[in-house]
Amino acid sequence: MSRLLFDMHLIPDLRPEGILFRLLGIACFSILFVASFHRVTYGYLHLVVGVGYLLGSGFMATAYAVAPWQGPLVNSTVGIALLLLAPFSFSLRFAALVGVVVVTISFVHMPLLGLDVLSAGTRLFSGGIVAAITLLASWFFDQHWRRSFLVERDLARSHENLRHAHQELEESHATLKDTQAQLVTVERSAALGRLVASLAHQINAPVGIQISLASHLADTTENFARTMAGGAVRRADLAEFVETARESGSILLDNARRMANLVDALKQLEVGAEQDMGVVDLRDLLARNRPIIEAMMPPGVALVLDAPAGLRVLGAPNLLDVVLQQTVSNAARHAFPDGRAGAVTVRARPEPEGRVALTVADDGCGIAPEHLERVFDPFYTDGAIGGGAGLGLSIVHNAVVGPLGGQIAIDSRVGLGTTVTVCLPAAA
Repeated sequence: MSRLLFDMHLIPDLRPEGILFRLLGIACFSILFVASFHRVTYGYLHLVVGVGYLLGSGFMATAYAVAPWQGPLVNSTVGIALLLLAPFSFSLRFAALVGVVVVTISFVHMPLLGLDVLSAGTRLFSGGIVAAITLLASWFFDQHWRRSFLVERDLARSHENLRHAHQELEESHATLKDTQAQLVTVERSAALGRLVASLAHQINAPVGIQISLASHLADTTENFARTMAGGAVRRADLAEFVETARESGSILLDNARRMANLVDALKQLEVGAEQDMGVVDLRDLLARNRPIIEAMMPPGVALVLDAPAGLRVLGAPNLLDVVLQQTVSNAARHAFPDGRAGAVTVRARPEPEGRVALTVADDGCGIAPEHLERVFDPFYTDGAIGGGAGLGLSIVHNAVVGPLGGQIAIDSRVGLGTTVTVCLPAAA
């Protein structure tokens, strides 16, 4: 466009013939320049440039055909158009394309413009100079301009994509938190329902027995009172009444104790933070509890205690006693049905990150997978894994994760045994 204005300034009487085609040719080269920044053009660069340069050259040739006297002006414009290829990405294929364009200008455009009077070598030399300037400029732009532009553009797009992804992740996180809160609420309701149902089941049996016995004892007493009122009390009647009262009282007392033990167990579920915390040596802990846990072992089941000297934890001694006794009791009661022989091993060992692990392992019958995930639930028990109220491991769990500030895990394989691992903070 600058050349066209320059020509019009040099030639005041420049006629409009061919100017439109020159403008169309310049438009083609300008479009090529703008399109060089588009991704599609970047992928099909040489095809687009070849077609665009062919159109631009065609318009220039048409301008010469309309106004032959403008030939030199059109030829110089074609040379300028070759220079306009410089902003395109530099590559070996681009260099080959520029070479083809130079050959086309030297052997097609220049002869059509009447410049075939120059030798082929001269025409190639002059075109080569323009091509060298084009390639050098293309390389310079590619190294110091285009790549920076494309990198910045890609970074901006990546930043925008990351911003959208971050926003979506925040929304997903909020949704996940809401769902988690709902699940926690549902699980708490379900756990409370299971606790109430289990507690009702545990209480119902002894209460029902006591009501039945109390009713039977009341009827027996009433009958004996009527017999006494009639004055026909025999020694056999008195002996029968005494025996009935003795048996009923014994059964009532057993169920009352059962209820009292259940209440005590329920109290232990809520192990409070009002505990005297201190430093406890695990070897002393095992030695102190050895007589109690040895008495829990069924016939044919050995007890193995292993704790290195000087291994100490932070905790309440009475709670650690409960944890050890309940865990060993659970293993002794459930792991060896039908007189099965085996061993219960209690071992203490140091762990990384200032922790100490206390493990209670048995080589008994193991726990089925469907029961394993619920062994810490209050009152959870099943005939396949033993009797009892189902509170032992619940008490242990609440004590460990509560006041003792530790962690508890259980691993079991049917037929191979069970291992309960309690991790506690080590004492400095």
